[in-house]
Amino acid sequence: MTVHPASSRARESAAELGRRCAAAGALVVALVALLRHAPVWLASLQGAATLVALLLVARLGSAALARAIDADHARSRAQEEHR
Repeated sequence: MTVHPASSRARESAAELGRRCAAAGALVVALVALLRHAPVWLASLQGAATLVALLLVARLGSAALARAIDADHARSRAQEEHR
């Protein structure tokens, strides 16, 4: 299966959005932990764990999006050749 240029652009865009959302989510988790009077080291640890988890989810999501776009283009090419 060949990589379509649209899938590369979509993957880059989704990865960038995922990184920003992961950073925002980690910030919110750390801030809420601090507002609940958790020690700074614990709030930082919770924020870091959230950041790692959300970055992993974002990476998996952007890879799945790119594969879906590639598969869609391959399917439409196959349907055009079949006609």
